[in-house]
Amino acid sequence: MKKIKLILIWLLIAVFLSGCSFRFVYNHLDWWTHWYLDDYVTLTEQQQQRFDDEFEQLHLWHRTTQLPAYVQQLKALKVAINEQITEQDIAANFVKFTEHWQNFLIATEPKLQPLVVSLSTEQTQQLLQALQEAHQERLDDDEALSEQDWLEERTDQQKKQLKDWFGKLSPEQKSQVTSLGKGFQRSFEPRMLYRQRWTQQFADLLNGNLPDHQFKLEFYSLFVNGRSLRDEKFNTITSDNNQVFANIFLYMVTTATNKQRKRINKKIDKILGDLEYLINDD
Repeated sequence: MKKIKLILIWLLIAVFLSGCSFRFVYNHLDWWTHWYLDDYVTLTEQQQQRFDDEFEQLHLWHRTTQLPAYVQQLKALKVAINEQITEQDIAANFVKFTEHWQNFLIATEPKLQPLVVSLSTEQTQQLLQALQEAHQERLDDDEALSEQDWLEERTDQQKKQLKDWFGKLSPEQKSQVTSLGKGFQRSFEPRMLYRQRWTQQFADLLNGNLPDHQFKLEFYSLFVNGRSLRDEKFNTITSDNNQVFANIFLYMVTTATNKQRKRINKKIDKILGDLEYLINDD
């Protein structure tokens, strides 16, 4: 189930991709979903057809209602970048991104819930086992990474992303980004606890033999409001990391050279062009 949510997040994440693959990824999300879904549960032909039909409707809804909202947000962000962007502007964009994701979950839930209900006992166990194995794989992958290694990797990743958007960073910018990046906190442990808590509640729900009305209520709560299972530590780290990113982004915008400013405007225009193309693509 958690992987199904990760599958569908492609509809939102694709908007923030850049490069020649952007339109291709968005227009072929059905293929991506099949590829990921097959790793977690094998659907019957009837279930697959229903999933395809529902996904097509969801994709159309997203194209016609959500992509225009992303265009509006990016245009406003571009104006702020070229005038006098503030921490409040960046914080507002974080809020809007969360709202977009919440709208997506609300639209997805009634389409996904019947598919989950239709899973057989064998399919349910297959899905739950795959989720647990994926969770354990994440834990194993993280074991060898020390706190210092993680921070260096996180900072290097941040600088690469900034280079993609602003172009080559000056030595001073690199130094300041490294300094500001020391504020990032590792959220792996509380994030894994949240994932495990969510997965356990999902397993209990699937194995609970609840009446239909109760199952629907609990499924909606878990799928749409699952973030409520995060503990205070996870929420605090996430908030603090968002603030660190906001500080870094604000620093880069305010110190950007004319060449760097031209590059970020070009990147935003490219995404806006892709979005508008997709909105009008039949």
